[in-house]
Amino acid sequence: MPDSPNHIKSVSLLLSDLAITLIMNGANTSRTLKNTLRISNQLGFKTDFFFSLSSVILTVSDIKGNESHTIVRSIPHISVNFDIISEISLLSWRVVDENLNVHDIEKSLREIKEIKQYSKIYICIFVGLAGAGLCRILGGSWLEFIFCFFATVIGLLTRILLTKKGFNIFIVFSASSFAAVSIICAFRLIFNDSLNSALASCVLFLIPGVPLINSFIDILEGYISQGIARGILGTMLILSIAIGLFLSLFIFGYGFN
Repeated sequence: MPDSPNHIKSVSLLLSDLAITLIMNGANTSRTLKNTLRISNQLGFKTDFFFSLSSVILTVSDIKGNESHTIVRSIPHISVNFDIISEISLLSWRVVDENLNVHDIEKSLREIKEIKQYSKIYICIFVGLAGAGLCRILGGSWLEFIFCFFATVIGLLTRILLTKKGFNIFIVFSASSFAAVSIICAFRLIFNDSLNSALASCVLFLIPGVPLINSFIDILEGYISQGIARGILGTMLILSIAIGLFLSLFIFGYGFN
């Protein structure tokens, strides 16, 4: 396999694309490195990575060290899809077992990136049922179950719409929290009921579990800077949820009975 500058450049673009696709779909730093380095080593190149919350930097060198290429790529908005992570992991082992070349890997990666998430309708229904189920676990009545379902769905639709429009992620979380809590507050005024369980459950779909879990894993595995960055992101998202909740309670004058 020729180690020309153009070939090294194409390999660096491929590896950066693999790393970005893994990170933006919810992979932790260790898994991202293992998959990309497995492919890099099989292709006969040495690769050094540096990850931040918003970008990835990598330098690809040939074995003899005669040629190298450094590339900096930004990481777009994170939208978790674990199917894509699993398929890329399988692809990295296929590269080793079947000795795939760069062209084959690029073709497979394009196909993997086309994997779609579940329909928005199904997501809204089942996320709504999950929130409503948590409401029941917290002691809510069946009436609160129904209210929490609608509040969660409205909050999720708000998040989907604002994300599609390209709003800042912190504004998205605050607005989604505000929308979900406002639905509960409106039902509270109509039915003259406290609805405490529904209130506590309607925003749980916004909890940033993936950044917080990956933050913990990264710190445990020694990727301190990445772990701290993800932990701060998760904390800021939780703060954004709290801001939306507070604004709704402030406007509606929600009283705890």
